Amino acid sequence: MVANPELARIQDLCRDHTTLVMDEFYSGYNYTTDCDGQVISAADNVKNVDEDDVLIIDGLTKRFRLPGWRVAWILGPKAFIKALGSCGSYLDGGTNVPFQEAAIPMLEPTKVRNEMRSLQRHFRDKRDYVVERLTRMGFDLPYVPDSTFYLWLDLKQLPEGINDGLNFFQACLEEKVIVVPGIFFDLNPSRRRDLFDSPCHHFVRVSYGPLMETLKAGLDGFERVLKKWNAFPDKQKGS
Repeated sequence: MVANPELARIQDLCRDHTTLVMDEFYSGYNYTTDCDGQVISAADNVKNVDEDDVLIIDGLTKRFRLPGWRVAWILGPKAFIKALGSCGSYLDGGTNVPFQEAAIPMLEPTKVRNEMRSLQRHFRDKRDYVVERLTRMGFDLPYVPDSTFYLWLDLKQLPEGINDGLNFFQACLEEKVIVVPGIFFDLNPSRRRDLFDSPCHHFVRVSYGPLMETLKAGLDGFERVLKKWNAFPDKQKGS
């Protein structure tokens, strides 16, 4: 997560020089302030909404867990919003009016703060559960996420055969568990780099977004994979 004061420094660098586009769909998943409902946002550092070239994109999809509503918004200078509105009217006509009306009371500040507080506590608990299980299995986790609901898992610690994202994905699939190989998140313009030379090749993305019982079943599947490949034998003996 990029929070203040680093976020403020980035905005200062961009001010009067370039347009900064901020994707804040995950801004509510903040575990750095003791889950008090505080949201990390570039809006805190905007000096003048019509002069700072900052566009903030957010919506109900991630933070409010309402992907089916298709309600989102952009905050920024009037000139930008007018141009974007013109484009949007030609592309899709905008969000349906009943959902727009229903969204307005949900954005009352006190309600948002309470909602974010509950969201943060819920997902922090699931994050801690996943981290504890993976650590107990033998994985070294040098970084624990302070935002979102994903964990970047390094597989280089595993035996050859399951120590890359694609093979680990296949092994998990046999246990009815899905992970996403890291190479699918690699920025590789024009495919200049060979797929298996990717710095993300030995990683998978683990989501702690699902229900707790689903997480438990998925991590049980991880343990079966590790046992099958005799990974972390000292940990396996102790389990």
